[in-house]
Amino acid sequence: MPEVLSLIGDPLITASMVVDDAGSHIGPDGTSKSLGGESDLELLMLFRKRAGTVLTTGLTARSENYRLPSSSALAILTRLAIETLPEQLRVEQVRLIGNEIILTPDEAIQELMTSSPTPIHIEFGPTALTETLRSRTDVRAFISSEYESGATAFISKWNLLQVGAFRFKNLYVTEVSGRV
Repeated sequence: MPEVLSLIGDPLITASMVVDDAGSHIGPDGTSKSLGGESDLELLMLFRKRAGTVLTTGLTARSENYRLPSSSALAILTRLAIETLPEQLRVEQVRLIGNEIILTPDEAIQELMTSSPTPIHIEFGPTALTETLRSRTDVRAFISSEYESGATAFISKWNLLQVGAFRFKNLYVTEVSGRV
């Protein structure tokens, strides 16, 4: 695990996504939970543990049936009311962003950084992640897959740049950035 931390470094903002061999973030169960197995879950927990806040979207929270992270705060970028979220997220500990004033992912990140300058881990779907990577250069984003072709397909589909790559157990992990 320490070797992975040294590869990731100590950025203020990280993002991660798991994909299948074709670069899709949706597995056979309709969520990303069926992709990447135990190794991806371990990598996700590593990202969450070093973050003060996990930022996701309402769509991701609903489709993935999110639960509260055990080691970090949860912020959700959504235009909808808290009642649209899974019941376990309708609690005080969840911070809704963008439900009163529509915000872009970049603006949501900026709001979080202004209110609490702790590390942020982003868990967006591909559209919001790509938008974020095109508007910010300070995000270290990692695409993981059990297949070498997974990140390559994702990068091609979403017109991103590969920055680096490493192996974590049975995962291929590729760092990506947006094209400006």
